[in-house]
Amino acid sequence: MVWENDAALARDLDAARSTGAKWVRVEVNWNAIQSGGPNWWRWDYLDRMVSQLNARGMKILGTLTYTPGWARRSSCAGSMYCPPANPADYANFARNAAARYARFGVHDWEIWNEPNLPAWWASGTNAADYVALLKPAYVAIKSSDPYATVVTGGVAPHGDLGATPWDPQSPVNYVKAMYAAGAHGYFDVLGTHPYPPLPHDPLSGKIDWNALLQTTWLHSIMSSNGDGNKQIWGTEYGAPTGPAGYTFTVAPNTQAQYIVTGLRYWSSLPYTGPLFIDNVRDAPTQRYDDWHDNMGMLYQNFVPKPALGAMSSVIQH
Repeated sequence: MVWENDAALARDLDAARSTGAKWVRVEVNWNAIQSGGPNWWRWDYLDRMVSQLNARGMKILGTLTYTPGWARRSSCAGSMYCPPANPADYANFARNAAARYARFGVHDWEIWNEPNLPAWWASGTNAADYVALLKPAYVAIKSSDPYATVVTGGVAPHGDLGATPWDPQSPVNYVKAMYAAGAHGYFDVLGTHPYPPLPHDPLSGKIDWNALLQTTWLHSIMSSNGDGNKQIWGTEYGAPTGPAGYTFTVAPNTQAQYIVTGLRYWSSLPYTGPLFIDNVRDAPTQRYDDWHDNMGMLYQNFVPKPALGAMSSVIQH
């Protein structure tokens, strides 16, 4: 949404607000903000988003993502999903973002996105590597805004622990490895993306491969590491409707039911915070190979899907 024109952005944010939603997750893309080098900053597009959300009384989770070319590791320098060669550069970015937006009421920051997957952590899955980024970012954000909440990058579903119990990309194994690498004390909230395994019902199947149900396991891991009092936030959740023939397509009414079931289950857990629905409106490309293009509660032409009303009914009643 951050790059939309003013009219489209206003329509999308009004649709989100109409559901009764209190939060919006906003990508704060380091690759765009410091594309010109370590002393170059561009905040205008984000300033506009923050202003529009403040005007609607909605809270912001800023997700601090991806690396500009000058800061990437040589091993994956062609991709913005490449971690930085020097975590201090990312920490400096995080410090500046927290300092700038604290005065506008933004106090919640997510450190990266789906770091357990090579698609978003291009140097390869490595929880200790991620913790080396998390720790200085946490310290930097708190130095700018002592009241900030730092959320770990939402871990994505992956695999079947019954079939591959040692899978390092599994969110369960990844969070265990984060703790083993010293993550305790360097985050306030654990982030996860508890997408259910399509096309099954969100609460169906074995916990081994159902990321929504695995939320209970994640909390058990936190408790065993002294963090049982901390919340888990679902920083992405939903289902794609998609064009006909797409592998992960669900019917619009099924998408609505996924959202209803997920929100109700999530709110029944005593240790969860917000669950962010991904997302407001379908992307214009509608590609078959990218399910995120079809995740919206609105079609690309702003026509609501049943999910919009379903989400409203859960939040407002």
